[in-house]
Amino acid sequence: MSLLKKQTAGSLMTLLALLLAVAALIVYNVNIAGEGYFQNAAVRAAVTYPVIAIVLLALALVVGLLPVSGIAAAVTELLSGVMRIAAPACCVAAAMFLIDARGEGFAFIYFSNEEVLQEVQTAANLSSAHGAIANVAVLAAAALVGIIAAFFGMRKKTA
Repeated sequence: MSLLKKQTAGSLMTLLALLLAVAALIVYNVNIAGEGYFQNAAVRAAVTYPVIAIVLLALALVVGLLPVSGIAAAVTELLSGVMRIAAPACCVAAAMFLIDARGEGFAFIYFSNEEVLQEVQTAANLSSAHGAIANVAVLAAAALVGIIAAFFGMRKKTA
């Protein structure tokens, strides 16, 4: 219970961003493993960048909560801040690579001409497209929460 009392808005939001980045990886893996247009259509950056973001956010949490004082506290706060800024950038990059890789498929599924729409808009293809959109949304949410978390400190100020 005392550990919860020591948490700040920055550490809680960083933890939320970490959980959202993990959720983005899960949604991505479900999307490429499921039936439909994007089945087995792997995007390497959609895995690499969120994993880097997860590692950075986890390290930021650990470094930000180390019981240090003096110059070490300033260095760990700076290091934690750098990691909390780099992690959302990784989530944004992953979302951009995913949109780039899935854009043509979205256009094919949603905006084909009338004759092709009946054949293309199957339940599996629509489900696959919705999964890809959900993946981008979760990555964007992780990035947004991570950006907001970077504005808050990881340690409670002592008087």
